[in-house]
Amino acid sequence: MSRPARRAAALAAVGIAAGAAIVTGLSAVLARTLITPPRHKDDVEIVSIGPEGIRLVRTPDTELPGRYALWIGDRLVRIGEIVDEDETTVLREITGKGRVRIGGRASARFSGYHLYRPRDLELPFRSVIVDTELGPSPAWIIGDESSTTWCIQVHGRGVNRREPLRAVPILAERGIPSMCVAYRNDGEAPRTSDGTYRLGLDEWRDVDAAIDVAVAAGAERILLMGWSMGGQIVLQLARRSRHRRRIVGILLDSPVVSWGPTLLFHTRLARVPVALVHTATALLESPAARLAGGDALDFGELDGIAYADSYAVPILLQHSADDGFVPPDASRAFAEARPDIVEYHEWHGAKHCKLWNLDEPRYREIVHGWLDRTGLAGKPGGAS
Repeated sequence: MSRPARRAAALAAVGIAAGAAIVTGLSAVLARTLITPPRHKDDVEIVSIGPEGIRLVRTPDTELPGRYALWIGDRLVRIGEIVDEDETTVLREITGKGRVRIGGRASARFSGYHLYRPRDLELPFRSVIVDTELGPSPAWIIGDESSTTWCIQVHGRGVNRREPLRAVPILAERGIPSMCVAYRNDGEAPRTSDGTYRLGLDEWRDVDAAIDVAVAAGAERILLMGWSMGGQIVLQLARRSRHRRRIVGILLDSPVVSWGPTLLFHTRLARVPVALVHTATALLESPAARLAGGDALDFGELDGIAYADSYAVPILLQHSADDGFVPPDASRAFAEARPDIVEYHEWHGAKHCKLWNLDEPRYREIVHGWLDRTGLAGKPGGAS
């Protein structure tokens, strides 16, 4: 080989190695992002606050109909319907009590937490501690505990047990108390040594421990309700729980049924090569997962569609076609795989886990209808 040819070959080898290093680095970043609890940032610009309401710069979130909330610093402000709008801004009513001040801040974070505290629900509630394998974890029990049918509520990625509060009154109207639980690395429950998510593979154990508390308090039949990643946790729990014979139904709101479509969706949003999904998941499944900051995962075990035949109880599944964070592809496939047990309702115009916020009456009608048709509604003080 001539000297120019050898030089060209050497340069090509260096280029290939550099390219491989870049792909590996980007894959590690994607993998780390997936398993690391996110830090939330302000995403809404406040124009003004006055007696008439709060005026916000128009975005796909702020122009949504329905009831939502804004985090202004560490304060939550509940907002209602749009009362005025122009091409660039929307004016929304403030539904909470008390005066709201910007306090030097001109930005906020959009949230679905219109119901934020148990006392907002006007239902009896108490705080309890769940003894998990990692240590004590907090939970709320809300509603009439004399019922023998209980619902265990499991929140999603990057949020906490306040997320499911929106559904609690709807279940209570059918005699079903809810237990809103925490799980490892969510900011309230005990933290693992690496502080990373296992995407459902281990988190279900903490929820299983919460069922111990519910059973000790008189629960005989268990409903599971999972939101976003909480949906994957619930699906894991339904297959693995030592209480699975007590589990009689599952409710899923915007769930991560399978991680593949969600990862593909986000790589396209970020305009990075789809191949990174495969290299990132391969990294997380390998002994080299430590490069991303966590232990090896098994994405096969996290594919609810592959295990669709494992489920035998009625499932209510709701998802928005334009979710914006977890695409509905896997939910549709899951419903198609098990039409005998899955009742699927696809929404339009709702954002991720904000179906209730968009249209509470419709949400109530769907949940109540499913409970009534399946015979899963609770009967306080007696057999359920």
